[in-house]
Amino acid sequence: MTDVVSKPAVDPIGTRDRPHRSPDGQLVALGIDGVVLERPPRHVDQRGSLFEAISFGHPFWSEPIVHCEWVVTAPGMIKGWGMHLESIDRYVVGTGRIRVVLYDGRVDSPTFQNLVQFHFSDESPGWLRIPTGVWHASQNYGDRNAIFVNFPTEPHHYDDPDKYRIDPYDRSEIDFDWTIRGG
Repeated sequence: MTDVVSKPAVDPIGTRDRPHRSPDGQLVALGIDGVVLERPPRHVDQRGSLFEAISFGHPFWSEPIVHCEWVVTAPGMIKGWGMHLESIDRYVVGTGRIRVVLYDGRVDSPTFQNLVQFHFSDESPGWLRIPTGVWHASQNYGDRNAIFVNFPTEPHHYDDPDKYRIDPYDRSEIDFDWTIRGG
């Protein structure tokens, strides 16, 4: 027999969190179809730490590496909005405090117009796969440079770039408030 515990009356009730992790700790939904987030462990000892930037045995790295970009974002700066129609971006994020915001611009996607954000830091590095047609921007909200490495699935074509841009401060295209709030 199970004891029944009554729930107290509360005002205001607020908004209840939606489930976002399975019982084994895995994220259940990332909010945009095709986005993949992996958080490989950071191994720490008295000498420092180690984070596997790439592990070719992992399905995240199933497409070949054809190009690599070292991306530095200065404190307080936003890079984006950017989007590709031919190439998938694969970020390895590991240094600084950075928020990566995604907006699904794919008209036929089940998650069309969804906005999601992911936070990375020295303590919480990760891999992020951004599909074609998904707008992305990164914001450094720390006090030093934030760095990630991008391994797009297509090489950069200097004479015909697969890069589309929107001003991140123009909310008429993608309505997102870049203010970082506590709470």
